[in-house]
Amino acid sequence: MVVTDLEGRIELWSRHAEELFGWAEEEVLGRDISEILVPVDQHASSAAIVAQVRGGQDWTGEFTVRRKDGEAIPIWVADRPVINRQGEVIGVIGVSEDLVEHQRVSRVAEELSERLQLALEAGGLGTFQWDMVHDVVSWDDRVHSLFGVRPETFDGTYEAYLALLHPEDREASSATVQDAVATGAPYTLDHRVVWPDGSVHWIHGAGHITLGPDGEATGAIGVVADVTEERRNREQLQKLTLDALEAADRERVSSERLEFLGRVNDALAAATDQPSLMRNVVAAAVPRLGDWCSIFVLPPGGSQIPEVEVAHPDPAMVAYARELMERFPYDPDAPFGAPRVIRTGEPELITDVTALDPDAAEVGDEAQEVLERLQLRSVITVPLIKRSRVLGALQLVMSRAGRQYGAEDLALAQAVGVRIASSLQNQRLSDEQRHIAKTLQASLLPRALPKVPDLDIAVRYWARGEGVDVGGDFYDIFEVRDGLWAFVLGDVCGSGPQAAATAGLLRHTIATSAWHGDPPEQVLHSLNSAMRNRDAGPFCTVLYGTVEATGAGPRLTVVCGGHPLPVLVGSDGIADQFGTPGTLIGPLARIDVTATSRLLQPGDTLVAYTDGATDLPPPHGLNETEVTKLVGSVVSSDSTAEQVADGMHRELHRIRPIDERNDDIALLVLRATAPD
Repeated sequence: MVVTDLEGRIELWSRHAEELFGWAEEEVLGRDISEILVPVDQHASSAAIVAQVRGGQDWTGEFTVRRKDGEAIPIWVADRPVINRQGEVIGVIGVSEDLVEHQRVSRVAEELSERLQLALEAGGLGTFQWDMVHDVVSWDDRVHSLFGVRPETFDGTYEAYLALLHPEDREASSATVQDAVATGAPYTLDHRVVWPDGSVHWIHGAGHITLGPDGEATGAIGVVADVTEERRNREQLQKLTLDALEAADRERVSSERLEFLGRVNDALAAATDQPSLMRNVVAAAVPRLGDWCSIFVLPPGGSQIPEVEVAHPDPAMVAYARELMERFPYDPDAPFGAPRVIRTGEPELITDVTALDPDAAEVGDEAQEVLERLQLRSVITVPLIKRSRVLGALQLVMSRAGRQYGAEDLALAQAVGVRIASSLQNQRLSDEQRHIAKTLQASLLPRALPKVPDLDIAVRYWARGEGVDVGGDFYDIFEVRDGLWAFVLGDVCGSGPQAAATAGLLRHTIATSAWHGDPPEQVLHSLNSAMRNRDAGPFCTVLYGTVEATGAGPRLTVVCGGHPLPVLVGSDGIADQFGTPGTLIGPLARIDVTATSRLLQPGDTLVAYTDGATDLPPPHGLNETEVTKLVGSVVSSDSTAEQVADGMHRELHRIRPIDERNDDIALLVLRATAPD
């Protein structure tokens, strides 16, 4: 196989092309195919062929090429255009075969034909051909002898063939042939033939339907043999056939089970919490592994009443099942089913529910009526065990007649139960870790916001991703003294317990320094010294500010230590960054920070944030100009600090969902109000 572009340059040269033409692929890639293969006297015909294929038409035929060693060899070529999705010809693909090899194969075919004839004779087989269009049946001599007639006495029609069959076999044999003609499928049949002397012989035939150019059936060809002696072995043959079919069915079932395990794995991987895990599992099991699937999961607190999820192909039956759960509350001490399996940790297989003795199973009349309506046939219940602890049970029910669970189904259900239990345990560990992270994170944030005269305040904290790690972002607002309040927004490098510990140190240090009466710049200097003396981490960014009540309104003072500058939107709607950039806290012994102050007017709004809001991979990131414009837009459409905070969440989530981000976000909104 050889592929070229429209200029004839070789782009692909298969291994067999190397063997046929003698050139290695690395020797010909990028070279003109005419230069490599086409003799000088064949250039004109080669150009015509190339033009035809470039025009979108196939070309096949015989062609002479020159091998690398100079030998000219005849080949059979099939060239076809390579067409892209726009319908444009972008290249040529050619497949070549050595005609010398074809000649050898032809001789081999003749030899095989002779051997076939010998085999037919040795096996006592005769061949036939039926021309359905002209109603001509052609038999070889062997077939005539098998049917007990001489060639001159058989008129060669389909009706004449049927007339030779035993009267009891004609209809069935004709139906088999006609069905094969209708479907185009090969067929086999066994029928009896009555010879002129009255003797009956069994004939086995195998036929193949022939098709015309239009795909319509034109007749049949096949072979026949006398199998009278073999009829006595028919029962054994049937048994072998049934064994083979059963083996094939087992293989199919095994394949379906592997596929089901894959579906369960996908269902478990897609679950985000325990309820979705339970729903996904039962949905994956029905109807592939059962008509009903129920999962029972015990709560982590030690309750014996599990949470239950049920699936069935018919939603009405699911509703009925939920109704039954209310009518028949879960009994942890029940002697069978999920309660027994959860108590004992042992699986339960009921191959045939209908064979159970209702009295022995202690089933009441009402429950027996329910069982009959549900048409339960076979039930498997397996425990969900992780580290010797039973987390619940999985139950599969078959209600179709003729389908029963067996040992292999039980083994599959147990394998699925192990995977479900592992996922449940992992889900619970994740939930526990998430709870710990939220609890620890909450301990780093103020429990309540102080009331500041003439100031509307809102704060937000959004954990990154699934929120299973403690973040390094924090905020705080506290009263320094009468008429003076401080606020802080910080971001510690890293995450986890180390970042949380550092954040706690920073909050304590900032508050202590502020309560000692230190000005804003000195607060950050003290914070920098504390980080370096306590070896609290590589660095952090901090925005510290104060709000002082004055007769003319609140006075805002901000000092920045490596933190993104907040955005101040004036009552006139103009948005701009507020403050002076300063040095990161922690890496250097000396920092350079500058305080910036402003008397706030009613409607002035300050929005401070950590870099999780803006530092994202392209195209989601926001530069200083973009975030200023975004804040201005949100503030202009909202009238309270809470509304501004909600608006910021809405816009940030639109740019990139919060749960898809890899950093936490802390947000602080201060909005000046009219004097009270």
